[in-house]
Amino acid sequence: MTAAELLESPPEPGVLLLTFDRPATLNAISLPLQRGLDERLDEAARDDDVRAVVITGAGDRAFSSGYDLGELRGMSSEEQLEAMLEREELLWRYLRFPKPTIAAVQGVSYGAGTLLAACSDLRVGGPSTSFTVTAAKYGGANLTWILDTVIGAGQTRDLLMTSRAVAGDEAYRIGLLTRYADSGSVLDEAIAAATQIAAQSPDAIREIKSLLLAGQGSDLRSRYDRENTVARTALRPRSIGETFAGFFGTRPGAERKERS
Repeated sequence: MTAAELLESPPEPGVLLLTFDRPATLNAISLPLQRGLDERLDEAARDDDVRAVVITGAGDRAFSSGYDLGELRGMSSEEQLEAMLEREELLWRYLRFPKPTIAAVQGVSYGAGTLLAACSDLRVGGPSTSFTVTAAKYGGANLTWILDTVIGAGQTRDLLMTSRAVAGDEAYRIGLLTRYADSGSVLDEAIAAATQIAAQSPDAIREIKSLLLAGQGSDLRSRYDRENTVARTALRPRSIGETFAGFFGTRPGAERKERS
C-alpha cells in the first residue's frame, strides 16, 4: 500500500475520516490496504482526540468492490490461505475496535466491502447505495455469524442465499443502513452522525459498544446485570447535581462548594 491509498482527515472535532483511495479498482481492498487500516485504527484507539471513525471509498461509484482479485490471482495457493487467515483476524479486530465506526456507503459495496460495512456500528447510504454479499456465488459463506443480529434471520437468509444486490432504499428499510441520505451527501450525513457521537461521553460510548458486543448470544438477565455493573463501576457514578448540572443550571462541583 502506498500512503496515498488510505487518506485521512479530521472533518470535525473528534472525528477521523479514513478513505480508501483506489477509485480505478472501485476501491478494492488489497492486503496492504487492510493492514494499513488496522494500523491506523490501532493508533486511533489510543488517541483521546479521536472519538468516532468514518470509513468511506473515494469517488461516487463504490464504497469498495471487495478484495483485490488481481492481487489474489498473483498468489500461490499457500499464499492465498495465509492471506485469508490474516484477513479473518483483521476483520475481527475491526469489529472489536473500541470506538464507534461508521461506514459511508456511496455507490456499490461487494464482498469484503460489505463485510466491513456490516461490522461497522453505523452504516449510512443513499439512493446510489447497493450492497451484495457475494460469497455464495463462489461457493463460500460470509456474515452468517453477525448479519442476523443486524437485519434479522429471514432477511439474512434471503441476502446470503441469493447473493442478490440490495438497493439503498431497501437496505434502509430492512436495517442494513442505519441512516439514509435521500437527497444530500452520504458522506456529510455520516460525518454528522459521527459528530453527534463525538459530543457524547467517550467513556459511556466505549462501554455501550463493549456491552453490545459482549451481549450477543447472552441471556437477557446477564446482559441486564452486566450493564448495571458497568454503570456502577467503570462509568464512576456522580451525584445527581453533577450529572444533571446543565438541567439544574449549575456547574459541576458547585453543589459541593455550597454545602461546604
